[in-house]
Amino acid sequence: MKFSRFMELALYDSQEGYYASDRAKVGRNGDFFTNVSVGPVFGEILAGQFLEMWSILGEPKEFTIVEQGANDGRLARDVMDALSGTPLARAPWTFIEPLQCLQKKQKKLLSGANVSWISSTDSLPPFCGIHFSNELFDALPVDILQAHGGLWRELLVKSEDDDFLFSPDQTLFSGTSLPPRPDGFLTERRSGQNELLQRISSRMEKGFLLAIDYGMPGEDILAEHRSGGTLACYSKHRRDENPLERPGEKDITAHVDFSSLSRDACAVDLNLRGFTDQHHFLVGAATRLLQSMDGKTPTPQTLKKLRSLRMLLHPETMGSQFKVILFSKGGAGDKLPSGFLHARNPERLLENPATGF
Repeated sequence: MKFSRFMELALYDSQEGYYASDRAKVGRNGDFFTNVSVGPVFGEILAGQFLEMWSILGEPKEFTIVEQGANDGRLARDVMDALSGTPLARAPWTFIEPLQCLQKKQKKLLSGANVSWISSTDSLPPFCGIHFSNELFDALPVDILQAHGGLWRELLVKSEDDDFLFSPDQTLFSGTSLPPRPDGFLTERRSGQNELLQRISSRMEKGFLLAIDYGMPGEDILAEHRSGGTLACYSKHRRDENPLERPGEKDITAHVDFSSLSRDACAVDLNLRGFTDQHHFLVGAATRLLQSMDGKTPTPQTLKKLRSLRMLLHPETMGSQFKVILFSKGGAGDKLPSGFLHARNPERLLENPATGF
């Protein structure tokens, strides 16, 4: 079996999958943290970015926010709360959510909001607006590739007695653009990424695609010190690197290769506009929020907000691990939202030896 199929079943099988069976838990008492775990300030900052994007697009009357990979819907709720009283207060919101257990949570949390649900991007109608995601691409299944004799081969999964084991495919890839690496070097190839971007782009008439995820440019993915690849598993905030143990009981993920993501997006008519780490993104995007607090007597609420922001910004944790990438389509102009005010040239940051096929 290809590892991407094994990972798909381990995460999304309707009965036993980690996500589909509702075993996934986020936060202090769960398996891992996300940006939403620190409180509503992340959603408040994103709301400001959405308003800026709406303005950059010419303040269209019909403006849809599409979220994919929304988990329980808390980030959407935080953004909606922050958009209250703005021109986007009643903007239609579409969730792309195939898992019924998560749809149920989202509907309970967002009762009364102007929200609709679809199960896949195939059902997404043409729209003008924003497609955004927080930790979507890292959860797409990957195949594992191993360097061998100056070429690459795939690691497959086989069963032996009661265990799953990796088994190298004997076929070597001769047409890959992956650069050679020492024997045994591992890396991942994300399955379904280009198809997903193609479907989103084909339905976006005008707008932005904003993705927040953890990962790095392709050159860093293939750095010598990452000879074991980036695949990791999480359960109760403990990390391990054996995805074949206890399938369905833990999260399986791999770092996003943002160079590959950029290439796939540009191939389907999405234009790369910005790329930066979360620290620099928030420094720009949170300017108005911080200015609104300036000179005022601190309250317990503002102090809590500042503590949350400090955690999101911290360069040794979320601030450097998470990256933010922005694409546009259809007349977005040259102006960028303030989150990319301190970003460097994205083409230069992501140009590197090809890491795809």
